[in-house]
Amino acid sequence: MLIQRRRPSAVNEQVEESGYMASASDLMIGILFIFIVMVMVLLARKPEIPIDNPPDPLAGVVQAIGSRLQKAGVPVAIDQASGVITLPTDTLFARGRPDLEANGVRALRQSAEQLQQVLPCYIYSQRRQLPANCPPNPQHVEIETVLIEGHTDSVPLQRGDYSNWHLGLDRARAVYKELNAGPMQYFRNEREQPVFGISSYADERPSNKKDAAQNRRVELRFVLAFQAGDTAPAKGASSTLKKMQETVR
Repeated sequence: MLIQRRRPSAVNEQVEESGYMASASDLMIGILFIFIVMVMVLLARKPEIPIDNPPDPLAGVVQAIGSRLQKAGVPVAIDQASGVITLPTDTLFARGRPDLEANGVRALRQSAEQLQQVLPCYIYSQRRQLPANCPPNPQHVEIETVLIEGHTDSVPLQRGDYSNWHLGLDRARAVYKELNAGPMQYFRNEREQPVFGISSYADERPSNKKDAAQNRRVELRFVLAFQAGDTAPAKGASSTLKKMQETVR
């Protein structure tokens, strides 16, 4: 029996060919793996959709009301960010006194006349018959509360137990009585509660620590009602919102 021996060169060629095929196979598997990873990454990435921030409804309401007062000649300051319209106390009261000055009475009656025209556009009990000249209100914003806040400077009063807390509250009450002498006393929110309320902060919330005159002021703080269509509050904010609503009740 004859056995044909392979030449060494033929054996080497077969080994080299099989090694080449193995290397090419590994390379293709590596490329395929990279391709799969890239596809998965692209599928996982969500397209970034630009979101237009809607206008702040509180800022719009406060600006509309404050501008109405300013055009009528009432010297108010508007703070859209905090939802506050400031009445300079020196215009309304004598230094350290809780009683309205004659100029203060005129300024508040002028303010009440303007508020009676613009507030019904945002008050639940009045929006059933909207005035014809209401500012644009595409978000159907409603005012829950108008808090009249009395602030004083840090100079202590020399009147026994009568302190800046009492002074701030009495001034807020004087403004409240003047503004609610007319139809605004009947303004109600959706829960059928009076819209206007009063509070005092004495000298605890200074507007300008270096200017006592700016700290002597009465502020109208506007609180909006939560609407069912509003964006849901962030996680952890619901309890804070509930506490704020309970505070103004």
